[in-house]
Amino acid sequence: MLTMTRILAAWMSLFLMAFLVAGLFTGAGRAQEDIVLRGNLVTIEVTVTDLQGRPLTGLRRDDFLLYEEGQPRHIEFFQANGDQALRPLAVAFAFDVSGSVTPEEAALQRRALEAFLAERHPDSVFALLTFNNEVRVLESFTKDPNKLLTKLDRFKSFGGSTRLFDAVDKSVSLLKKVPKQRGGRILRRLVIVLTDGFDSASNVNLDDLLQRINEQEVTVYSVTSPSYTLTVAGRVRVPTPLDAARIVPLTGGRDYPITPGKDYSDSFRAIAKDAATSYTLAYEPEAADGQGGFRRILVRLRQPDAIVRANREGYYAHP
Repeated sequence: MLTMTRILAAWMSLFLMAFLVAGLFTGAGRAQEDIVLRGNLVTIEVTVTDLQGRPLTGLRRDDFLLYEEGQPRHIEFFQANGDQALRPLAVAFAFDVSGSVTPEEAALQRRALEAFLAERHPDSVFALLTFNNEVRVLESFTKDPNKLLTKLDRFKSFGGSTRLFDAVDKSVSLLKKVPKQRGGRILRRLVIVLTDGFDSASNVNLDDLLQRINEQEVTVYSVTSPSYTLTVAGRVRVPTPLDAARIVPLTGGRDYPITPGKDYSDSFRAIAKDAATSYTLAYEPEAADGQGGFRRILVRLRQPDAIVRANREGYYAHP
């Protein structure tokens, strides 16, 4: 069980590791036709980038290798989502409002949200949550972006403690109610968290949260204003409880660090592009034969010099 105590311990370990490493360093294509997925297939969302983090589009089914528990599996379903056909998304935005937010910072939040919504597919749906000592759903899922912007403009309840993980959990619960497809296209399901990465008041068990994220096929992205510490190597980013929980990398997301007080609209645009230029793979799993448990999945690319991020490392088979 991943308790908050264990997360904080892991956070401290990451902090010390970053400090020691710093000291040692100085001493030395187009979307395919609409297809309805069969219910028994295991679905994986995959993002592929080059070593500089730029999305690689135009890949084909035969470019991918897929394994379950080390055994190769045939890819039964494949859909490429490229720049020429932005895919529909279901996105829950969760904004940290636990600190003292100035009018200038509130304007930056709105500008970033507008930047993401401007890239939307017409079948995309969005929800907006805020969190401090309370997790609030300002707007449930809607196709109308103006509803989110209006609710954000009216929000004034800043300050308090931070329930970051509870906010992610609530976002996943909202996504559970969203249909898997709209207009014959698969909805990619995202949680985008705007935060400093620290949690001080959540109640959710992190093992349970990760299992729910996996079951709902959700990818978590974070936009963080990191803290730094001075070392002999210079400034080093301080790892956070969000880093220690590894929710972002385990779900195929990315972290986008920002500078407080600076416009971060480009980070939200980058997430929109990263999520939309992805690939959907599905395969038929082995029969459970009365044995459940977690089955590990690995997705690889035949070509070298590419980074593959999948939204799940496996799935829970039911006996």
